[in-house]
Amino acid sequence: MAVVMLNFVGVQMSDIYYLIKSGTLSKSSGSIVLKNEVETVEIPTENVDMIAIFGNVTFTTPALSLLADSKIPVIIFTERGWYISSIFPDNYLQSGYVLKRQVEFSIDQSRRLEIAKLFVLGASKNMRRVVARLGAGNLPTNQAKINSARTIQELMGVEGNIHINYLERLDTKLPSNFKINGRSRQPPGNPVNAMMSYLYSVLYGTITSEILRTHLSPSISFLHESTERRSSLALDVNEIFRPIICDRIILKLINLKMMNDGDFISDSGIYLSAIGKRKVLESFDEKMRETVFVRGLGRNVSLRRLIRLELYKLEKHVLDDVPYKPYVTRI
Repeated sequence: MAVVMLNFVGVQMSDIYYLIKSGTLSKSSGSIVLKNEVETVEIPTENVDMIAIFGNVTFTTPALSLLADSKIPVIIFTERGWYISSIFPDNYLQSGYVLKRQVEFSIDQSRRLEIAKLFVLGASKNMRRVVARLGAGNLPTNQAKINSARTIQELMGVEGNIHINYLERLDTKLPSNFKINGRSRQPPGNPVNAMMSYLYSVLYGTITSEILRTHLSPSISFLHESTERRSSLALDVNEIFRPIICDRIILKLINLKMMNDGDFISDSGIYLSAIGKRKVLESFDEKMRETVFVRGLGRNVSLRRLIRLELYKLEKHVLDDVPYKPYVTRI
């Protein structure tokens, strides 16, 4: 589905609405209405899978009730893209038995570490593919170090070193005005870090929405601590898809010279401007609609659907001990 511009209010992407300006969300019949000083926009709930809010939005009680009844999750971020909180429909598609199994795997340190290693290995292999496609050399996967990690903390250290090496490889192919110079988050220190922070948050919201369409609990994770965020499982799955979705979007925007000085603002850090956000969100929508061939299905699926399939694999693993194999792109 094409991106629908809502005149400085938001961007609709497939069945996800990203509200990028302030306003009030209220209810009108079976629709959610977003109103601000500029205009009033009606959002029919039957067309919405998730709402992600990047701005100062006020909810009315009837609007929250309609969102809950329609089982629409709301992910709330600051205007600059920092995650704040999530509003999930109560017990949406939750299964007591799956939750029990997921918790058992999470508190069993051996099983938890096994799954966490697979997330890191999948991420490492996908980073390797991105570097190879960029022509930036041969990035080691460090599989031996991943496998030998004895604790989650040690594994996170291995993952951190892999990511540092990965960013250094990307920098060898980026122009001087778009060097990464290491990951900086709060605040982002340069344009690429600004794009990374924003896109990683958008992907986090998308994965959270997809988790809610499985029987998995978003709050029970394996690589990240379950208390870290409401949807800490999305952080786990994010590791696999960030390089091949977010980072490839950034590389494309830079290499095609689609980003310029007007797409960023400086305010105790570097952030995307309103125009820059739109460019990034449009590119994200385009990327999520790309398709890849899934051998097990014998057909192509969109990248958004691919995330759902990844979660189904994880669900089968915790439910029936079916071996979990993280997705690794072929190109």
